[in-house]
Amino acid sequence: MAASEVPAYRFPSKHEHLGRKGGFDGIVGTTIDHRRWSRLPTLPKPRLVEVAGVAGSGKSTLTRSMCEDSEFAVGGFIHTRLPSHLLRVATATPRLLPILATDRRPPRMTWPEFKLLVYVTRWRTVLRREMRRRGGVTVLDQGPIYALVRLKAEGKPFTATPAFDAWWEDMLRLWVRELSAIVWLDAPDDVLWRRINGRSQLHRTKGEGVEEGYRFLDTYRRSFDAVLRRIEAWGAPEVFRLDTEGATADLLATELRPRLTTHAR
Repeated sequence: MAASEVPAYRFPSKHEHLGRKGGFDGIVGTTIDHRRWSRLPTLPKPRLVEVAGVAGSGKSTLTRSMCEDSEFAVGGFIHTRLPSHLLRVATATPRLLPILATDRRPPRMTWPEFKLLVYVTRWRTVLRREMRRRGGVTVLDQGPIYALVRLKAEGKPFTATPAFDAWWEDMLRLWVRELSAIVWLDAPDDVLWRRINGRSQLHRTKGEGVEEGYRFLDTYRRSFDAVLRRIEAWGAPEVFRLDTEGATADLLATELRPRLTTHAR
């Protein structure tokens, strides 16, 4: 191989098995068995891709790299600084009232957590409008799957209620019909921990002991994995599991773009 040539990132075949039981095992990817597609109804799918992963896995970096191509654009997130975002809060609140009514025991729901509830409940209409206007593939950095996982992983009392469980299941099934693909990023714990502590971005575990950091990563990895395995069992959307330890964001983006464009059509 010439020195200037860059080896392509290898996407495993559908016959390769994930094999993870909690911790990171070095498997760099998997594809799903489309014979199980019939478990979900067939609906028109927008061109919508979520990049998910534990802290330090490179979600934002990969999203930026993918969106250097004009075919790709980053989807917006709720921040409530605009009147239109506050409108989403207002229209989502009736659907969320059964959950809000159970939020009586401390630690209670925070404003950021409430915004995640609103985002999952109402943000589809915002994204659809964005996609109709600009076309191409919309990439979500920390999208609905992230929001659903985070709410459960935090373990607040309001998330252990029948009202929340019913809402959570409804939203998961709704969003898997909206998403064209999910890109899951991971790396060994020591790599993730080094990235978290080596960047300027704030993080709740930054500066904590190694054991606390690894425990946080394991909690979120297990929570994500449980959801992704359900999605893979349903047969859609396709989940790409990638190891970011030994591949640059640019290389991953180059290999992912044609695959995501295919799945988004």
